[in-house]
Amino acid sequence: MLQSTHMMKNIAFNEEELFETVVEEGIIQGIIDQPAYFDLIDEIIEDLRREAELGDDQNLDLHAENLKARFPEYITRQTD
Repeated sequence: MLQSTHMMKNIAFNEEELFETVVEEGIIQGIIDQPAYFDLIDEIIEDLRREAELGDDQNLDLHAENLKARFPEYITRQTD
C-alpha cells in the first residue's frame, strides 16, 4: 500500500500529474532502481483504479508504459 495514499484521492487524472505523484512517492519510499519504479507505477495505477479515479475505458496499459519509459527522468529528479 502506498505510504501517501491520501495524496492520491484528489488527483484529477492527468499523466503529468501522475508522474509527479510517482516521483513524490518514490522519494518517500526511497526507490532508486528500475524494477521498484515499475512496481510503484503498477501499484499507483491499481490504487487509482480501485478508487474509481481511473476508469476501465482509459488506456491504462499505455499510460503505464509511458510512465515506465520516464525512468531516466525519474532518476534525474531523485538526484536534484
